[in-house]
Amino acid sequence: MTLKQTMTTTLEHIPIELFYEIFIYFQFHEVFNIFSNLNSRFAAIINNMPLIPVYLGSNGMNIAVTEFYYANLSQLNISCRLIKLCVSDTLAIDNGIWLAEHVSTFINLRHLSLIDIKRSSFELILNSLSPIKSLIMFSLRFSTDSRAAYTFLGVPESAYYDRIFHLFPSLRVCHLFFRRYIHSTLDSQFVLPFDSQFVLPFGRAFMPIQVKLLNLQSLALCCSPRFLEYLFEYLPQLEQLSYKQTAPWLPREHPLRYN
Repeated sequence: MTLKQTMTTTLEHIPIELFYEIFIYFQFHEVFNIFSNLNSRFAAIINNMPLIPVYLGSNGMNIAVTEFYYANLSQLNISCRLIKLCVSDTLAIDNGIWLAEHVSTFINLRHLSLIDIKRSSFELILNSLSPIKSLIMFSLRFSTDSRAAYTFLGVPESAYYDRIFHLFPSLRVCHLFFRRYIHSTLDSQFVLPFDSQFVLPFGRAFMPIQVKLLNLQSLALCCSPRFLEYLFEYLPQLEQLSYKQTAPWLPREHPLRYN
């Protein structure tokens, strides 16, 4: 009896529920490569298990592993079972674009984290979505403050909040670490080169919000005190707040900056 046959025979006696407990300590591609080709029982377990979290673009992820996720996460039997996804562009340049093309197929997604996503990709992701009621946790963060600020150069404060609130109406946890780019200037009207137009309302230093998040319990963000006070009106169930203060996202000569 070969080592593989011995391993298969021993594993055959382990309950499926225990496998699911073991799998959470591995990444999806590791579980797939180790177990899916042992025999038909393990192939069935892999094909029917609740999908473990996927971290696309994490440290050390090579091109072969990235292509594995591109190919497999787009399959219907996997995309509909994906519940937790983290996508990073820190070491790669195409993950955000890939996500924009496929995120609408993850219909049961509950947790979505974006790390160092470029503004152009972020716009594409928002534009490709209809409201996802299953999503309860959304995070947008950057590996450095300077990268966060430069990524959203010229964007007025709270520019994306209303769209995020509209697309993810069931959020309970939300982390939004947009940062102001201190060398940018913003007049009453500023047009971005990504088919998005932001017009500040008269007398306002930030973009307005129209959608309330009735279920949001935990929020982490970087913003000005004035916007934070305004934001509270739209978060009636908020219980936890992690807040990093910034100056208003306005040029120094703007009359509302020091009001």
